[in-house]
Amino acid sequence: MRARVSELAKLARDTRELALHHVQKVLPAKSAANRILEYLRLNEGREVPGEEIDVVSAISEYPRRIREWRVEFGWRITYNKARDTYTLQGNEPEAEKAELWRTVNKIRRSDAAARDKMLALFLAFPGEVVATAQLRYVTDGKDMRRVRELRTELGYRIMTRHTGRPDLKSGHYVLADVAPVEPHDRHVEPEVIARVLRRDDNRCRKCGWRFADAQPGDPRQYIEVHHVLWHSEGGEGDDDNLITLCNVDHDVVHRDKLKGDDFWRWLKKER
Repeated sequence: MRARVSELAKLARDTRELALHHVQKVLPAKSAANRILEYLRLNEGREVPGEEIDVVSAISEYPRRIREWRVEFGWRITYNKARDTYTLQGNEPEAEKAELWRTVNKIRRSDAAARDKMLALFLAFPGEVVATAQLRYVTDGKDMRRVRELRTELGYRIMTRHTGRPDLKSGHYVLADVAPVEPHDRHVEPEVIARVLRRDDNRCRKCGWRFADAQPGDPRQYIEVHHVLWHSEGGEGDDDNLITLCNVDHDVVHRDKLKGDDFWRWLKKER
């Protein structure tokens, strides 16, 4: 029995790979999500059975990818549950997201490296939510480790639910500031950042501000971690040497070069 099931599993896998080989001759996109959209666009206004999407995408979770196209990008894709069919209503996304679509496509068609395309997308929409689906689209399916590189190697303040924006959903990112952080405040592991923020209740240790308190006109826009003993002077990127500050107080620390006892006196001093 086991041997027969194993052979059937191999046959199913070979059949899927053969189907994908033929699909990619007419749909050259590398990622499953992009092949789905291309196929729906080729059949605009016509019902496309789920089984065809299954073949085109070569993944079992294709309904989630379709939802991403509808929710994250604004494509009008309807679903008929009774017939298990999908229909693309129009060959352009909804009007309010059309500009997003044009910008994203311009970035995708560029000759830049995958990491640079991700950065271009963040810089095009600073302060706005950028979803994993959008990042994968501009890079044709590249993995998300490049987001981490943008944060740790280049110093861009890309926030997640675990690194300063607890209100965000999983898979959502926000570039809090177009200016990267100082080199001596980079290279902190995301897990460490998450622990420090939890320890400090996601609040600035100087003024008590947190993102939930954000108000129009208030220069405080995000929180981040600061090396008490500066990294440039040998300070470690660990829990004991990191403290949570809002962007305004963090700027004060660097502007006034507050270090050692001066820093702790400043922190304890009431405004």
